[in-house]
Amino acid sequence: MKNNPYIQLVQNDNNILNIPEEIYPLKGNWNAYFKNKNPLILEIGTGMGNFFWKIALENPNKNLIGMEIRYKRLFQSAEKARKWNNNNFVLLKDFGQNIDKIFSSWEIAESYIFFPDPWSNKERQRKHRLLQEDFLLKLYDITQIWGKLFFKTDHREYFESTKKIVEEQNLWNIGAWTYNYEDSEIFDMKNITEFEALYRGTKTDIHYIELLKL
Repeated sequence: MKNNPYIQLVQNDNNILNIPEEIYPLKGNWNAYFKNKNPLILEIGTGMGNFFWKIALENPNKNLIGMEIRYKRLFQSAEKARKWNNNNFVLLKDFGQNIDKIFSSWEIAESYIFFPDPWSNKERQRKHRLLQEDFLLKLYDITQIWGKLFFKTDHREYFESTKKIVEEQNLWNIGAWTYNYEDSEIFDMKNITEFEALYRGTKTDIHYIELLKL
């Protein structure tokens, strides 16, 4: 880790907040941070930033917040987003499980969670999954009324277990969903992730769901 060249790049990047002391005091104060009252869009797990920079480009009147834990991916996401808009985004080096420390109730307009690690090898590893009961309650709380969560995964069991949790909690309203996103009417080629681009044309099915807070 000490030889990772991206550590210094992240620490020196004005579009990246990388320690809790920088991030957590902004809870409830994101409008002041961005110096406007535009809606907040959150992506948890930006990967290499291929989707993040696209929503930055397509939403100049919204403020984008990306969360990622790996230094290289953080810097790559920042570099790509900067090419299109340097004013409406910030990246946070933190775990998605900490959203309740970062955002207040009703602060987020939309959230995107695409291809999180399914932790599927052993039953005991599934406790590390992001989309569990407690996390979905936290995300529901920080989401505005009429706000949405968009979730994609190629892992069928993860998708079905998440959908089951949502149904049992009976909080989110389930909107469009499919076991094969690319063959559905809601497929949007412009907004695919690097993972989807890599596996297009294979037999990998992408499972997709939209959740709405009423």
